Amino acid sequence: FVVADYGSGMVMAVPAHDVRDFEFAKKYKIKIKEVVSKEHIEKCAYVGEGKLINSGEFNELNSKEAIEIITNYLEKKKLGRRKISYKLRDWLISRQRYWGTPIPIVYCEKCGIVPISEKNLPVVLPKKVKFGKGNPLLTNDFWLKTKCPKCGGNSRRETDTMDTFANSSWYYLRYTDPHNKKRIFDSKKANYWAPIDQYIGGPEHITAHLIYVRFYTKFLRDLEIINFNEPALRYFTQGIVHSVDGEKMSKSKGNVVEPLNIIKTCGADTLRLALVSLASPDKNTNWDEKIVIGSSKFLNKVYNYFSKFKETKINRFVESRLNKTILEITDSVQNFKYNLAVIKLRELFSLIEEHGIDKKNACKFLIMLNIFCPFITEELYFKLGFNRFLSLSEWPSADKNKIDEKLEEQELILDKLAKDIRNILGILELRGEKEKRIARIYAVPNEVNLYQENISKLEKSTNLKIEIYSIKDAIKTGKKIQAKPGKPGIFLE
Repeated sequence: FVVADYGSGMVMAVPAHDVRDFEFAKKYKIKIKEVVSKEHIEKCAYVGEGKLINSGEFNELNSKEAIEIITNYLEKKKLGRRKISYKLRDWLISRQRYWGTPIPIVYCEKCGIVPISEKNLPVVLPKKVKFGKGNPLLTNDFWLKTKCPKCGGNSRRETDTMDTFANSSWYYLRYTDPHNKKRIFDSKKANYWAPIDQYIGGPEHITAHLIYVRFYTKFLRDLEIINFNEPALRYFTQGIVHSVDGEKMSKSKGNVVEPLNIIKTCGADTLRLALVSLASPDKNTNWDEKIVIGSSKFLNKVYNYFSKFKETKINRFVESRLNKTILEITDSVQNFKYNLAVIKLRELFSLIEEHGIDKKNACKFLIMLNIFCPFITEELYFKLGFNRFLSLSEWPSADKNKIDEKLEEQELILDKLAKDIRNILGILELRGEKEKRIARIYAVPNEVNLYQENISKLEKSTNLKIEIYSIKDAIKTGKKIQAKPGKPGIFLE
């Protein structure tokens, strides 16, 4: 069969390994011949990699490697040649609207289509126009009627304006030299500052803006105005937040979440924190108002704690966790894993609330939260007695020597034990058994000392008297009590 827009029109058919060709061959009962080794499946084509078969001297080659080798063979024999197919389509840059860059063309009664001379650029949009029906530029005759740059006769300006991509595809280079009145930009400045370190865009940018910004870059490179090939070193695609029902937000559907309403009731920081907590930034997700409520509660806790801040000496565990969290959040932020960074910030704040912290290290927490919640953190920084902007502070660096993995592991074991005791108490209360005052803990022998050294902490978090025993002593209770490493037996009285 023939495809009009494919090369010269002829298509090489490989029905065993192409879905479209397979369906065509099946429909017209054409013999299907395998050329990539795979047990033939009658129901569908095999499109994966494998070794070539039924391919003469190319048998046993890997199918992917064979592409290059067979192409070289065909070129050598003058039976074919390589051809690059470009995906960039013709670009209609004109728009029938006011907002946009004027197209510097006039239509002369004598000369026809004439470009405006460079000395008369740029063409500036008129301010006196009427909006309503049609193109607003047609409503200003004074701007519309002009003289021909070529003959001086009567002419009419082009009233279409350029698509916004026409400028946004190159103005990243203009930012490097914004006040240059003689040239598009100074090449030395552009080559110094560009390419961009990180390009961030939504899905529509992949199919539109990114194509054109790359085209402009390569065009300017070919003119030797810049000396690099790509506009950005890294590209990150953002996901889209859909409505609660999973549909794309649209005013016509009435499913739009109005951010200004949330900002009025909860504040901009709450909304920002909710959005970065919702999901990984590169994933599409559905809006969930519960995230806003959770973010608001968290920020209220942070505000209340630091508004009444009482400096205490940082203990080894909090110091270890702080430095570990700095490493984790730094990595998460650099790799756009904001939702994971927020989880780590919440965990760190819980420890700060429980154990306290000194002012110097408290600032490190506020700096990390500042990138998500700039307003509340700036205010709290001021309340701590600082008169400069928190946002101008250096990002905290982690002291790896203060990270104690063994200590952290022990604290997790203790926290888990306290949580298990509270859960058991909750179950017993539901049964009407409330009078429990003692918790006897039966641990494996090598963990007995750990629990004995932290009796006061366990008592504080459970409101019970704690007694620690070896699991070997459990037999004396007459009860079947078991213990594992990190999971001691619990007996309440």
